[in-house]
Amino acid sequence: MRFRPGSSLVLLIPSGLALGYLSLISSGDLIMTHQARVRVVSAQPAGGRGLIRWICTNNPFYVLSAGLFLAGLWISFGAQSEEVQTWALMSGLAGYTLLLAVTACLLVRFGNVWDDVRTVLLLVVLLFLATSVTFDEVLVFNPVRGFVCYLAGLLFALVVSEGLLRGIRLALPPLFRLPYYLILSLFFLYPLALRPLLADGPRSEMLIWGLFGFSPLAGLMFLSLLPAIRRGPDYVRDNGSPWRWPLYPWVLFGLLAFAVPARAFLLCWSMQLLELSDMRHVLFGPFFLLPFGLAIAVLLMEIGLVSRRRSVLWTAMSVPVLLLALLVLGHRDDPIYLGFLRMFADRVGDPLIVTMLASACFYAYTAVRRVPSSVEALTAALTALAVVGPYTLNGHELVSPRVLPLLAAAGLQLALGAWRRGPWRYLCGTAFTAAAVLALADGPEKTMLAGFLAFHLLLFSALIVGATFEGALAAVLCVLAPVVAGLAYFVVLFARSAPATNVPSIVPAVYPLIMATILLLYGLLLRQRTSLTVAGLILTGWAAVFGWRLYAWLRQVVVGIDHILLSLALFAVALLVSLGKAGVLWRCLPARWRPLSRARLEAALDAGQWPDGAAVPPEAVQPEVNQVREEP
Repeated sequence: MRFRPGSSLVLLIPSGLALGYLSLISSGDLIMTHQARVRVVSAQPAGGRGLIRWICTNNPFYVLSAGLFLAGLWISFGAQSEEVQTWALMSGLAGYTLLLAVTACLLVRFGNVWDDVRTVLLLVVLLFLATSVTFDEVLVFNPVRGFVCYLAGLLFALVVSEGLLRGIRLALPPLFRLPYYLILSLFFLYPLALRPLLADGPRSEMLIWGLFGFSPLAGLMFLSLLPAIRRGPDYVRDNGSPWRWPLYPWVLFGLLAFAVPARAFLLCWSMQLLELSDMRHVLFGPFFLLPFGLAIAVLLMEIGLVSRRRSVLWTAMSVPVLLLALLVLGHRDDPIYLGFLRMFADRVGDPLIVTMLASACFYAYTAVRRVPSSVEALTAALTALAVVGPYTLNGHELVSPRVLPLLAAAGLQLALGAWRRGPWRYLCGTAFTAAAVLALADGPEKTMLAGFLAFHLLLFSALIVGATFEGALAAVLCVLAPVVAGLAYFVVLFARSAPATNVPSIVPAVYPLIMATILLLYGLLLRQRTSLTVAGLILTGWAAVFGWRLYAWLRQVVVGIDHILLSLALFAVALLVSLGKAGVLWRCLPARWRPLSRARLEAALDAGQWPDGAAVPPEAVQPEVNQVREEP
């Protein structure tokens, strides 16, 4: 089968993006260093304008030259069907790389034109990467020649890199140099590790896992930069050039990072033995980039913490969201790609669930490092994980909420609420706990019970927050929670009378007493009138409802109870009238409420006090005095 493996031209796309980004952040003159002997040539003509000035400042001709040279080599020797063509292509790449390396040394030694040297050095690294993807076809059909090409290319890249750094006296500290060499070695040596797996065919499971393994291994190589990141900008301060951190050395590793997805795609294209017309059936998909993307997020997070730049931290926090979006948007119905996802689901787990678990682990790590908003991001990841299932990616279907992720989110918020004294976190934790309780229900009756428990979890949480915290939220909850509790009583009362519900009869009888007792104690402890008022209303309503029900039951037992009760009521009225006539009723009232006779009034005025000994202010009895004097 004839196929077209990955060519160096494909790598020009991400590399061109990296060079364009470099031109944006470093256009114009570089800041001169403290060394007086380092002179930075501006390259901007005094009267230059428009296009000419831009060309002179950025000097894009090195990039155009490299692109045309790679295109010419590929057109001339890209097939590599003969050994002569292979060595011609290898020699051409090596020769042009040496030309660029020597040019960089001369520009530094004799011109100090560091802005052009920057472009030349990146082009040298770009040619190393182009060399690493050029001989995939040779490796597949002629393993011996392919092994020699890749090993020779790696040795050439290491020697030229070391010689170039020494030639221009550019210091790349060991904690940066070692990861750089590891990443270069990965690009050259990983295809050699995949070649024996082709013996079982291009669709073998081991080969598919090997193709997927490039991204996790590249992520591990990039994570070796963590020690250098934590050393901070001072680690590359005196590097022999006017470049400063993060421009140096992160542009170099940014170029390598751009090349990783391209190399992962080209490995799938080459080892699957596909024709150019079958690129739509390539195994590669966005899911392949998940491990590498999370590694880049960790690096960005560490850089943001060291440099104290919120923009970098927010970028790191958004990387898992971007990876999830790529996984969902890049999902396709290709049988080869779907076959890998099914195999991954059988061996590891559902790809979408694994991605969300990995994202949750990343946000947990950022929470440990105290990155702003990391706890909220972790809570959101756990919440989303609760409703994602095996058919979410293919069928766009959510599942019933799972209990464990909801409980994890609840425990996280409650723990932070207790630690940081945050009322909102208490309420959020209780809300997630209530959602977990609802998730346990699997039938109508259990759903009603779960809803009853979830509501009271939220209600008691609001009462606790109102009692233990200060501020506007606590003040609102102190008033709102008792009112809601009062409304809950009427809901239970009406639910008892509804024929479609199966509420036990004991609930309406006991529930108001329990709720009223809780609100009564709550109001007494906090001296909160709203709770006391609601407790009184609940008790009054409970007494009225159950008194009426008791009376209705008695009417069925004693037929003439209406007449009996009416007669007793009339007897009570008659007795009150008799007691009033005898004066007994008035003596039971407080002295201030008793009506005064003329004799008592005159005696009170003469003695200056009531018959019971209390002092009588003149203004208190003045209305009675006037009334007595007006009587005939």
